[in-house]
Amino acid sequence: MALLFYLSSRPAPDELRWLPIIAKLKLVHIIEYGILYFLVWHAVIRTTSYNKLEAFSLTLIFIILYGLTDEFHQIFVVGRTAKLEDVVADGVGGILVSLGINLRDKSA
Repeated sequence: MALLFYLSSRPAPDELRWLPIIAKLKLVHIIEYGILYFLVWHAVIRTTSYNKLEAFSLTLIFIILYGLTDEFHQIFVVGRTAKLEDVVADGVGGILVSLGINLRDKSA
């Protein structure tokens, strides 16, 4: 989470700006928050007695709330803007990872 906070406090790298498809699809948000989802979900499953649905819900809520605070933080960063679509992409990243976890568990 500290890495996400650090990255969001800096202007977007020029390397990403020339690839409009990355910006439009919000791939960076989906990947970053997908990884964060996996790490938080793993911690919840390992350290609590929540079942999978409860862990999924708690982790997704956490990811979305963290995404909202990240966007709020970006209001104060020169060269960055806060966008609700970024929070949606954050949630999509979490949901995609959750689907991957469920598919893996069903095939095992």
